Amino acid sequence: MKKLSLLLALALILSSTGIYAQKKEVGGEISLGARFGGTVGATLKRHGAYNKSAIEFIAQFKNFDDSNPDLEGFSLTGLYQKLAPLSGSSQLSALFGGGLSMNFEDDFNLGASAMIGFDWRLKKVPVTLQVDWMPTYFFIGTSEFTLTNAAFSARYVLNRRRYKN
Repeated sequence: MKKLSLLLALALILSSTGIYAQKKEVGGEISLGARFGGTVGATLKRHGAYNKSAIEFIAQFKNFDDSNPDLEGFSLTGLYQKLAPLSGSSQLSALFGGGLSMNFEDDFNLGASAMIGFDWRLKKVPVTLQVDWMPTYFFIGTSEFTLTNAAFSARYVLNRRRYKN
């Protein structure tokens, strides 16, 4: 099971990297940061080349949902997100998507996660901000549904682009 999880994560990372020769106004950023809210953790996000989609990986270290003690421990989540620009520059976008979540404590739990929220990439500084809600239904290892994972993420853009003013 661990080999399958590692292969899946590697395949998602490799499929999200592409080479594009055209100049783009927004898109292709890779950012790394922290996530605070229903869980505390780290987040890595890769925006698509033309800001139509993104792939996000979340490592969660603490779940604050006391009603689900089975879901304490360490979690990994991989999400595909569709972005809908809300501004002409595509810096502010609504997002929705889904993916898989794995929880490791005493037992291994696997579930499906959905995400809805807003993604904002700042022009003047290499920072992206995100507010989202990620309900998850775990169906392997336990049968739990958690609604409490609303969060705020702040990320540093690793491959910063200079935007036109």
